[in-house]
Amino acid sequence: MENRVPLPTDNIYKFYALFGLLLIIFSIGAMVYVNQSTNDLVFDVAVEYETLKADPVRSVADEARFMLLERKLEIAGLNKKTFMLCLAALFVGGGFMVLYGFRKWHTEVQPVQDEIARLSLLKLRREVREDGDA
Repeated sequence: MENRVPLPTDNIYKFYALFGLLLIIFSIGAMVYVNQSTNDLVFDVAVEYETLKADPVRSVADEARFMLLERKLEIAGLNKKTFMLCLAALFVGGGFMVLYGFRKWHTEVQPVQDEIARLSLLKLRREVREDGDA
């Protein structure tokens, strides 16, 4: 299988930065999905829940259904809060990875690579001049 997406294996700081970026993108998408799925559940249950809530004289079956729907809404809210906190932690961790990786890459690794490229260019120019003189 041919690798169409080149992975930055030459530098660990590039990897940190790009992996952090991947975590950020994933966490944003997952937050949207969790929010949408929770809203779908609430909207599906809301009409029946409010109908049962408005009925002052509920049968035993209706009371059980009302309690079940109430608990379902409560659990959905707690689950949403828990998932959002976990995804927010992933988002923040990814952000720190991006900042750390790009900062270290830009301040420590890239200047050395730029200097190596500059010196290689000077060496090649000197060799070309020497070959021309000979």
